[in-house]
Amino acid sequence: MQDRQVSIYPWDIESWRSALQIAGIPGLALLSLLLGTMIQYADPSSGGPAHTSTAMLVLVRGPLCVVAFLLLLFQPQAPRLHLKDARVLFFAFAILYFVSTLWSTEHKGTLGKAVEIFLAGMAFWEVSRTRNALQRVEALRQIILLTISLVAFVTVAGYFMHIHAFIQLRPGIFTRTTAQAPFLSGNGLGYVSSALFLVVFAEWQAKRLDRWAAFRQMAFAMFLFAFAASRTSFAILILSVIFVVVRKSSSLGAFLAATVFALGLAFQDKIMVALQGKEATSDFTTLSGRTVMWNAAIRQWQAHPLLGAGGGVGGKETLKHIGDFSLQTASSLHNGFMELLTGLGAIGFALGAFLLILATWRTWKAWRDHPQYAGTYVLIIHVWMTTVMSTGVLGWMGYEMALFLCIITNTDLVRRQYAYAYQPVTRVIPAQGLTLSAK
Repeated sequence: MQDRQVSIYPWDIESWRSALQIAGIPGLALLSLLLGTMIQYADPSSGGPAHTSTAMLVLVRGPLCVVAFLLLLFQPQAPRLHLKDARVLFFAFAILYFVSTLWSTEHKGTLGKAVEIFLAGMAFWEVSRTRNALQRVEALRQIILLTISLVAFVTVAGYFMHIHAFIQLRPGIFTRTTAQAPFLSGNGLGYVSSALFLVVFAEWQAKRLDRWAAFRQMAFAMFLFAFAASRTSFAILILSVIFVVVRKSSSLGAFLAATVFALGLAFQDKIMVALQGKEATSDFTTLSGRTVMWNAAIRQWQAHPLLGAGGGVGGKETLKHIGDFSLQTASSLHNGFMELLTGLGAIGFALGAFLLILATWRTWKAWRDHPQYAGTYVLIIHVWMTTVMSTGVLGWMGYEMALFLCIITNTDLVRRQYAYAYQPVTRVIPAQGLTLSAK
């Protein structure tokens, strides 16, 4: 944000106030959507913390979605989109998702998720109508970061308070047990904390955050990360840090990448033992059952190859018939591309994959031309990794999709040369002896 440095501390009231003030009503709408998708409680009959009970859908997620809808209707003004904007493809995806309700195997589930996706897109569309559009997009990003930081902080706090629902008997990279919550899995905690770290690191490298403020916030993010169960998020951190350094200095980035590669080779056996922990070898080699689910997803897609089983429900249909009780209780296929393929078929997969590739290409170019937005652009790596190893983007609405909308909205705006949030205003004074007259 222009007047304040980025802050990921959930107790930073001034950052909350500033972000909500700049973002305006769309910021409140996005906050409602985020809280609706993240505040969940496990159904006692389900198999894990990511399964939402019907009561929470009716009492929390549904009402918050309605609140977001009413807020966005309060001042329904949005600019005209250009055909080359990535958001045009996003809304095409959202429309296909919505239409898939007609053939979905779970009509209510698809409809609800489609509405959330469309409302999130509308929130970013509405903020781009003003001259300070880029600043408002960053305010929305700040709201996302503060929200996920708050959820992660509560999760770790519950772990330290020895609340049973917040403790997972699964070893992490640094601890014997790991933190989870009824609204955030151990893997999810790793993804959230890695996203927080990367934004702060990139902002510091872009000289938009001073050294000590950056170090304190990165330490906070790593404190949260220390109690996570996700190995993927550790890979996200390493790869993303290398990419940020490469954008700053190609030679230094190459040296860092070579060093990491050499260390990986030198300590390969120890690293594999540490990553496996107490996990069974069969589970470790199948990526905690992911490859089994992905193979089942291909078979499920072959039953509905063109249009899929309906947006957001393809994974559920796959897990229903997978024939493995331990995997039937999974919350998803742990792969956004498989969720997309089984949910919206080949058409939806082609549209979603093209949108992601286009966004990545434009982000890479914009990162070179507008390094001041590195804190937003670095998240494209996070988007790819979480989509490959978790639901990520294009499966259904979540904070990852909101971050993806930050990226594509920003790149749309800078491509069209909108008034930059950080572009200095230069006053032109005519030379002496010259007069300007209007005819």
